[in-house]
Amino acid sequence: MIRLIRTELYRWSGRTLLWVLAAATVAFAVIVPLNAWTESRPPSQQDYERAQDQLEQQQQMMQEQLDSCLEGQEAEREATGDPTLDWGCEWEPRVEDFLPWRQYFDTEAESGVAGMAIVLVLAGVLMGASFVAAEFSTGAIGNWLTFAPRRGRVLTSKLTATALGYLPTVVVATVVLVGGSWLGFRLNDAMQNPSVYVDEAGAGPDLMTPANLTLMGLRIVAVAIAMAVAGAALGFLLRHTAAVLGVLLGWAVLVEGFLRVQAPKLQPYTLAVNLDAWVRGGTQYGIERCEYDADNGGTMCETIYHDVSQAHGAVVLGIVLVVLVGLAALVFRRRDVS
Repeated sequence: MIRLIRTELYRWSGRTLLWVLAAATVAFAVIVPLNAWTESRPPSQQDYERAQDQLEQQQQMMQEQLDSCLEGQEAEREATGDPTLDWGCEWEPRVEDFLPWRQYFDTEAESGVAGMAIVLVLAGVLMGASFVAAEFSTGAIGNWLTFAPRRGRVLTSKLTATALGYLPTVVVATVVLVGGSWLGFRLNDAMQNPSVYVDEAGAGPDLMTPANLTLMGLRIVAVAIAMAVAGAALGFLLRHTAAVLGVLLGWAVLVEGFLRVQAPKLQPYTLAVNLDAWVRGGTQYGIERCEYDADNGGTMCETIYHDVSQAHGAVVLGIVLVVLVGLAALVFRRRDVS
């Protein structure tokens, strides 16, 4: 088995297309830390000057608005007999309110890294599918079975080689994502957002830390390798890279797009939601609920959010992997190879 895996790894390294896809994957990963560095830069002197000009203009306009608001507030107090009624008229703008928006590590790093997970997963699926399907397209799989006639060992060696072959690419890309994002924010001294929103109960958003981002990177590596193996299994099933691409596109349009909108209750079983749940350590999906409101004489809608746990995401993605590998093994054992 070790010799078969070594041979398959040699074939993997000899595929030009796989090298191109690997380079493209790492290149895409560079975009995230580059964006983190550019969007977290502190405001320049020109930004402060423009903000000061806008502040002065706003203050002139606000004086008129303030007088109008206070008059309306006083009239409402007299009408209601409530002297404590407060419309919140007195708001004092600051220069910081007019500065360009700036990203910070603890509030924005997660979205950038998690958003690239789908790219690494798709790259793994395409590389795994191309690696296997090329053997069928060229007829090389038939020749190979004359030297290694046990199809179970051949399938296992190719799936294992897919995981090991894609491992360096996804590790490098993830290190670029996580380490590069941290470095981009760190160079601009933008690790902590000074304007984190806290509600009346004193609760704020879950803030990202370097340790949590590293754990997210490890989860991305794990799911990307698993989906690369799933891609190789699709290669065994469909035998053409173009067919795999067609299936992926059809799934994205019909299931992840159309069905997700038409049957929103099925969202916790879609790949996108479960991938997000695994990568982020849990996620949410929303279902819009509309009811007739007799007071307003119309339909009122609100979005109800439901949680999807990390374990749920792992189970669903694991089932998909096991089913695809099982089908690939069954079909490969029974279907003729030319």
